[in-house]
Amino acid sequence: MNKVNGKALLGKAIAGLGIVFMAAPSAHAGTLHNGWHYAIDSFTDGVTGGVIGADGAFEFYSLALREETEHIFVAINTNLLLSGYEDSTATNGSIAYGDLFFNFSSNDFKTASTKEELFAIRFSVVNDSGVNEVGVYSNVTAKNVSQYNVGFSNLEEYNTYVIPTGGIPTLGDLTSQDPYLEQTGEWTILNAIASGRKVGDINFVDNTTLTSLGLDFNYFNAVGSQTIGFKFAKDLLPSGNFIAHILAECANDGIALKGELQVKEAKNVPEPSSVGASILFGLAMLAFNRKKIPH
Repeated sequence: MNKVNGKALLGKAIAGLGIVFMAAPSAHAGTLHNGWHYAIDSFTDGVTGGVIGADGAFEFYSLALREETEHIFVAINTNLLLSGYEDSTATNGSIAYGDLFFNFSSNDFKTASTKEELFAIRFSVVNDSGVNEVGVYSNVTAKNVSQYNVGFSNLEEYNTYVIPTGGIPTLGDLTSQDPYLEQTGEWTILNAIASGRKVGDINFVDNTTLTSLGLDFNYFNAVGSQTIGFKFAKDLLPSGNFIAHILAECANDGIALKGELQVKEAKNVPEPSSVGASILFGLAMLAFNRKKIPH
Protein backbone atom coordinates (compact mmCIF):
# COMPACT_ATOMS: atom_id res chain seq x y z
CA MET A 1 0.00 0.00 0.00
CA ASN A 2 1.07 3.60 -0.51
CA LYS A 3 -0.06 4.61 2.96
CA VAL A 4 2.04 2.28 5.07
CA ASN A 5 0.60 2.00 8.58
CA GLY A 6 -1.72 4.82 7.61
CA LYS A 7 -4.39 4.12 10.23
CA ALA A 8 -1.90 4.14 13.08
CA LEU A 9 -0.16 7.26 11.87
CA LEU A 10 -3.45 9.02 11.28
CA GLY A 11 -4.57 8.21 14.84
CA LYS A 12 -1.38 9.64 16.31
CA ALA A 13 -1.73 12.71 14.14
CA ILE A 14 -5.28 13.40 15.29
CA ALA A 15 -4.32 12.90 18.93
CA GLY A 16 -1.28 15.13 18.64
CA LEU A 17 -2.92 17.86 16.60
CA GLY A 18 -6.36 17.86 18.15
CA ILE A 19 -7.57 17.82 14.53
CA VAL A 20 -6.12 21.32 14.12
CA PHE A 21 -3.96 21.61 11.02
CA MET A 22 -0.67 23.42 10.95
CA ALA A 23 -0.84 26.47 8.73
CA ALA A 24 0.46 25.85 5.22
CA PRO A 25 2.26 28.61 3.33
CA SER A 26 -0.16 30.96 1.61
CA ALA A 27 -0.70 30.31 -2.08
CA HIS A 28 0.08 32.82 -4.77
CA ALA A 29 -1.13 33.35 -8.32
CA GLY A 30 0.71 31.58 -11.10
CA THR A 31 4.20 33.01 -11.68
CA LEU A 32 5.17 34.20 -15.17
CA HIS A 33 8.65 33.30 -16.43
CA ASN A 34 9.83 33.06 -20.06
CA GLY A 35 6.26 33.15 -21.31
CA TRP A 36 5.10 30.27 -19.07
CA HIS A 37 2.77 30.54 -16.08
CA TYR A 38 3.94 28.28 -13.24
CA ALA A 39 2.29 26.95 -10.12
CA ILE A 40 4.91 25.61 -7.72
CA ASP A 41 3.90 22.96 -5.22
CA SER A 42 5.48 22.04 -1.91
CA PHE A 43 8.41 19.65 -2.34
CA THR A 44 7.55 17.83 0.90
CA ASP A 45 3.98 16.60 0.52
CA GLY A 46 4.00 13.61 -1.84
CA VAL A 47 3.10 10.32 -0.11
CA THR A 48 4.76 7.10 -1.31
CA GLY A 49 4.52 4.34 1.24
CA GLY A 50 6.41 5.53 4.30
CA VAL A 51 8.22 8.20 2.29
CA ILE A 52 6.99 11.78 2.34
CA GLY A 53 8.55 14.19 -0.11
CA ALA A 54 11.10 14.35 -2.89
CA ASP A 55 12.33 10.76 -2.71
CA GLY A 56 8.88 9.36 -3.42
CA ALA A 57 7.21 8.56 -6.74
CA PHE A 58 4.19 10.75 -5.98
CA GLU A 59 5.92 14.07 -5.38
CA PHE A 60 4.43 16.78 -7.67
CA TYR A 61 6.61 19.84 -8.25
CA SER A 62 5.06 22.17 -10.80
CA LEU A 63 2.30 22.71 -13.33
CA ALA A 64 3.05 25.18 -16.14
CA LEU A 65 1.01 26.61 -19.00
CA ARG A 66 1.95 28.63 -22.07
CA GLU A 67 -0.62 30.39 -24.23
CA GLU A 68 0.18 31.09 -27.88
CA THR A 69 -1.89 32.34 -30.80
CA GLU A 70 -3.23 28.94 -31.85
CA HIS A 71 -2.20 26.52 -29.09
CA ILE A 72 -1.96 26.05 -25.35
CA PHE A 73 1.04 24.15 -24.04
CA VAL A 74 0.93 22.30 -20.71
CA ALA A 75 3.91 20.89 -18.80
CA ILE A 76 3.82 18.89 -15.58
CA ASN A 77 6.92 18.20 -13.49
CA THR A 78 6.72 15.32 -10.98
CA ASN A 79 8.37 12.04 -10.02
CA LEU A 80 5.45 9.99 -11.38
CA LEU A 81 5.90 8.08 -14.63
CA LEU A 82 3.29 8.58 -17.35
CA SER A 83 2.78 4.81 -17.20
CA GLY A 84 1.95 5.10 -13.49
CA TYR A 85 3.25 3.49 -10.32
CA GLU A 86 2.97 -0.29 -10.24
CA ASP A 87 0.70 -1.60 -7.49
CA SER A 88 -1.02 -4.97 -7.75
CA THR A 89 -3.81 -3.85 -5.41
CA ALA A 90 -4.86 -0.98 -7.68
CA THR A 91 -7.62 -1.45 -10.25
CA ASN A 92 -5.39 -1.54 -13.34
CA GLY A 93 -2.29 -2.78 -11.56
CA SER A 94 -0.91 0.74 -11.45
CA ILE A 95 -1.65 4.14 -9.90
CA ALA A 96 -1.43 6.89 -12.48
CA TYR A 97 -2.23 10.56 -12.99
CA GLY A 98 -5.79 11.68 -12.63
CA ASP A 99 -7.20 13.97 -15.30
CA LEU A 100 -6.36 17.68 -15.66
CA PHE A 101 -9.39 19.88 -14.97
CA PHE A 102 -10.12 23.48 -16.00
CA ASN A 103 -12.87 25.42 -14.25
CA PHE A 104 -13.82 28.77 -15.86
CA SER A 105 -16.95 29.19 -13.74
CA SER A 106 -17.21 31.08 -10.46
CA ASN A 107 -18.35 27.92 -8.69
CA ASP A 108 -16.34 25.59 -6.48
CA PHE A 109 -15.15 22.39 -8.12
CA LYS A 110 -17.93 20.08 -6.92
CA THR A 111 -20.66 22.51 -7.96
CA ALA A 112 -19.07 23.07 -11.36
CA SER A 113 -18.88 19.31 -11.80
CA THR A 114 -22.54 18.83 -10.90
CA LYS A 115 -23.51 21.54 -13.41
CA GLU A 116 -21.26 20.05 -16.13
CA GLU A 117 -19.34 23.33 -16.34
CA LEU A 118 -15.87 21.79 -16.33
CA PHE A 119 -13.35 21.21 -19.09
CA ALA A 120 -10.79 18.44 -18.67
CA ILE A 121 -7.90 16.73 -20.42
CA ARG A 122 -7.22 13.04 -20.27
CA PHE A 123 -3.54 12.51 -21.10
CA SER A 124 -2.86 9.19 -19.35
CA VAL A 125 -4.06 6.11 -21.25
CA VAL A 126 -3.67 3.90 -18.17
CA ASN A 127 -5.76 5.85 -15.68
CA ASP A 128 -9.32 5.09 -14.52
CA SER A 129 -10.97 7.94 -16.40
CA GLY A 130 -14.61 7.55 -17.40
CA VAL A 131 -13.81 8.45 -21.03
CA ASN A 132 -12.04 6.14 -23.45
CA GLU A 133 -9.73 8.44 -25.39
CA VAL A 134 -7.05 10.95 -24.52
CA GLY A 135 -8.02 14.47 -25.50
CA VAL A 136 -9.87 17.62 -24.47
CA TYR A 137 -13.40 17.35 -23.07
CA SER A 138 -16.17 19.83 -22.31
CA ASN A 139 -19.37 19.53 -20.25
CA VAL A 140 -17.37 17.43 -17.80
CA THR A 141 -18.45 15.82 -14.56
CA ALA A 142 -15.82 14.41 -12.18
CA LYS A 143 -15.59 11.28 -10.05
CA ASN A 144 -13.45 9.77 -7.30
CA VAL A 145 -10.96 7.02 -8.17
CA SER A 146 -8.75 7.15 -5.05
CA GLN A 147 -10.86 4.38 -3.52
CA TYR A 148 -9.66 2.03 -6.29
CA ASN A 149 -6.04 3.18 -6.06
CA VAL A 150 -5.05 2.69 -2.40
CA GLY A 151 -5.64 6.37 -1.82
CA PHE A 152 -6.97 8.95 0.58
CA SER A 153 -10.70 9.30 1.13
CA ASN A 154 -10.64 13.08 1.54
CA LEU A 155 -8.20 15.98 1.70
CA GLU A 156 -8.48 16.36 5.47
CA GLU A 157 -7.13 12.82 5.80
CA TYR A 158 -4.30 13.63 3.40
CA ASN A 159 -3.34 16.78 5.33
CA THR A 160 -3.43 14.99 8.67
CA TYR A 161 -1.20 12.26 7.29
CA VAL A 162 1.48 14.56 5.86
CA ILE A 163 1.85 17.18 8.57
CA PRO A 164 3.17 15.01 11.48
CA THR A 165 6.10 13.94 9.30
CA GLY A 166 7.26 17.54 8.90
CA GLY A 167 5.78 17.77 5.42
CA ILE A 168 4.01 20.93 4.27
CA PRO A 169 0.93 20.03 2.21
CA THR A 170 -0.01 22.52 -0.50
CA LEU A 171 -1.71 22.42 -3.88
CA GLY A 172 0.38 24.95 -5.79
CA ASP A 173 -1.71 28.11 -6.12
CA LEU A 174 -4.24 26.75 -3.60
CA THR A 175 -3.69 25.87 0.03
CA SER A 176 -4.39 22.23 0.80
CA GLN A 177 -7.36 23.36 2.94
CA ASP A 178 -8.89 25.62 0.29
CA PRO A 179 -12.70 25.21 0.23
CA TYR A 180 -12.57 25.18 -3.59
CA LEU A 181 -12.04 21.42 -3.18
CA GLU A 182 -14.18 19.39 -0.80
CA GLN A 183 -12.22 18.64 2.37
CA THR A 184 -14.22 16.02 4.29
CA GLY A 185 -16.57 13.11 3.66
CA GLU A 186 -16.10 9.62 2.28
CA TRP A 187 -14.34 9.39 -1.09
CA THR A 188 -14.98 13.04 -1.88
CA ILE A 189 -11.74 13.67 -3.79
CA LEU A 190 -12.88 14.05 -7.41
CA ASN A 191 -9.80 13.33 -9.52
CA ALA A 192 -10.94 11.77 -12.80
CA ILE A 193 -13.45 12.48 -15.55
CA ALA A 194 -16.80 10.76 -15.01
CA SER A 195 -18.40 11.98 -18.24
CA GLY A 196 -17.81 14.58 -20.90
CA ARG A 197 -17.94 15.41 -24.60
CA LYS A 198 -14.70 15.17 -26.54
CA VAL A 199 -13.98 18.39 -28.41
CA GLY A 200 -10.40 17.86 -29.60
CA ASP A 201 -7.11 16.02 -29.47
CA ILE A 202 -3.83 16.61 -27.68
CA ASN A 203 -0.31 16.16 -29.03
CA PHE A 204 2.56 15.24 -26.76
CA VAL A 205 5.60 17.53 -26.87
CA ASP A 206 9.15 16.38 -26.09
CA ASN A 207 11.48 18.09 -23.63
CA THR A 208 13.67 19.59 -26.37
CA THR A 209 10.69 21.42 -27.83
CA LEU A 210 9.49 22.53 -24.41
CA THR A 211 12.92 23.94 -23.59
CA SER A 212 13.04 25.78 -26.93
CA LEU A 213 9.74 27.41 -25.94
CA GLY A 214 11.28 28.72 -22.71
CA LEU A 215 10.14 26.10 -20.19
CA ASP A 216 12.49 26.21 -17.21
CA PHE A 217 11.51 24.31 -14.08
CA ASN A 218 15.10 24.71 -12.86
CA TYR A 219 14.43 28.40 -12.30
CA PHE A 220 12.20 27.41 -9.37
CA ASN A 221 14.30 24.40 -8.29
CA ALA A 222 11.19 22.39 -9.17
CA VAL A 223 12.94 19.49 -10.83
CA GLY A 224 11.40 16.05 -10.49
CA SER A 225 12.45 13.07 -12.57
CA GLN A 226 9.55 13.38 -15.03
CA THR A 227 8.40 16.19 -17.30
CA ILE A 228 5.24 15.53 -19.30
CA GLY A 229 4.23 18.02 -21.97
CA PHE A 230 1.43 18.32 -24.49
CA LYS A 231 -0.42 20.93 -26.54
CA PHE A 232 -3.92 21.41 -27.87
CA ALA A 233 -5.84 23.95 -29.93
CA LYS A 234 -6.50 27.13 -27.98
CA ASP A 235 -10.07 27.50 -29.25
CA LEU A 236 -11.08 24.32 -27.43
CA LEU A 237 -11.24 26.31 -24.18
CA PRO A 238 -13.13 29.53 -23.41
CA SER A 239 -11.55 32.82 -22.44
CA GLY A 240 -11.42 34.16 -18.89
CA ASN A 241 -10.15 33.32 -15.44
CA PHE A 242 -9.76 29.67 -14.51
CA ILE A 243 -8.43 27.23 -11.96
CA ALA A 244 -6.66 24.20 -13.41
CA HIS A 245 -5.69 21.29 -11.19
CA ILE A 246 -4.61 17.68 -11.22
CA LEU A 247 -4.33 15.02 -8.51
CA ALA A 248 -2.73 11.60 -8.60
CA GLU A 249 -5.28 8.77 -8.77
CA CYS A 250 -4.50 7.98 -5.14
CA ALA A 251 -4.62 11.69 -4.21
CA ASN A 252 -1.15 11.33 -2.68
CA ASP A 253 -0.28 14.72 -4.15
CA GLY A 254 -1.69 17.28 -6.52
CA ILE A 255 -1.28 20.80 -7.83
CA ALA A 256 -3.47 23.68 -8.97
CA LEU A 257 -2.79 26.74 -11.11
CA LYS A 258 -4.80 29.95 -11.24
CA GLY A 259 -4.68 31.75 -14.56
CA GLU A 260 -6.45 33.60 -17.32
CA LEU A 261 -6.84 32.93 -21.03
CA GLN A 262 -6.97 36.05 -23.15
CA VAL A 263 -9.96 36.91 -25.30
CA LYS A 264 -9.09 36.38 -28.95
CA GLU A 265 -8.77 39.50 -31.06
CA ALA A 266 -11.45 39.83 -33.71
CA LYS A 267 -10.11 39.00 -37.17
CA ASN A 268 -10.61 40.99 -40.40
CA VAL A 269 -12.17 43.94 -38.60
CA PRO A 270 -10.91 47.19 -40.20
CA GLU A 271 -9.60 50.01 -38.05
CA PRO A 272 -12.00 52.95 -37.48
CA SER A 273 -10.07 55.17 -39.91
CA SER A 274 -10.36 52.49 -42.59
CA VAL A 275 -14.09 52.22 -41.96
CA GLY A 276 -14.49 55.96 -42.43
CA ALA A 277 -12.46 55.95 -45.63
CA SER A 278 -14.52 53.08 -47.02
CA ILE A 279 -17.78 54.94 -46.32
CA LEU A 280 -16.52 58.11 -48.02
CA PHE A 281 -15.32 56.14 -51.03
CA GLY A 282 -18.71 54.42 -51.31
CA LEU A 283 -20.60 57.75 -51.21
CA ALA A 284 -18.32 59.24 -53.83
CA MET A 285 -18.88 56.30 -56.19
CA LEU A 286 -22.64 56.53 -55.67
CA ALA A 287 -22.64 60.23 -56.59
CA PHE A 288 -20.47 59.56 -59.66
CA ASN A 289 -22.77 56.80 -60.92
CA ARG A 290 -25.89 58.94 -60.44
CA LYS A 291 -24.37 61.62 -62.72
CA LYS A 292 -23.93 59.03 -65.46
CA ILE A 293 -27.59 57.92 -65.42
CA PRO A 294 -29.44 59.56 -68.42
CA HIS A 295 -32.59 61.56 -67.67
